[in-house]
Amino acid sequence: MRIAYWVSVLALAASATVHAQSSVALPDGGRVSYAAAGAKTRFEIRAHAGRPYVLTVGRDATVPTLAAPTKVEVLGSVKGVAFILADTYASRPGGLSYCQAGEERFLRVISIIRRPARETLRIKLESCRDNIELATPGMAWEPERASLQLNWLQGPQAGGGPQTRTIKINAEGKPE
Repeated sequence: MRIAYWVSVLALAASATVHAQSSVALPDGGRVSYAAAGAKTRFEIRAHAGRPYVLTVGRDATVPTLAAPTKVEVLGSVKGVAFILADTYASRPGGLSYCQAGEERFLRVISIIRRPARETLRIKLESCRDNIELATPGMAWEPERASLQLNWLQGPQAGGGPQTRTIKINAEGKPE
C-alpha cells in the first residue's frame, strides 16, 4: 500500500512540473519566461526596464501536445523592436523507437514594437521527424546589421539538401 502511495505522489509531482515555468536571460538584463500552455507555448518577455509582453505561440504536430520547451535560447535582439528566440522540444515518438530521443527546434522572431507582442516569423530549424538539420555553425547573428544567417545541411524547404537563408529584421520587427 505504501509503495502505491509513493508512486502516486511521484507521478503527481512529475506531472506538475510539466507546466512549470522556466526562464532565460536577455542581453539587456531582462528575462524570457516560458511554459507549456496546452498544445502551445506561452512566452513572457520582460525587458530590463518595462512592462512584460505576453504571447502564446503554436508548434506543429512533431511536438507532443503537452510538451514544455526543453530549452529556449535568445539568439539576438533589436533594442525596443524584436527578439529572436530558438525553442527546443522533445520529438513526438514514432514507431520502432523512431525519434525517441530526437528534438524539434523552432526559430521565432517576436516583435515588441506594438502591444500585444506578436510572432512575425516561425521557421523549423531542426527536426528529427522532418529530417531537418543545421550545419555547424548553423546560425550567426550580426547585431550591427540586425540579421541572422542560417545554414542547413538538410533544409526545411522542399527538396531538403543544403540551404542558406539570411533574415534581416526591419524597424517594425518583421523579417525581410
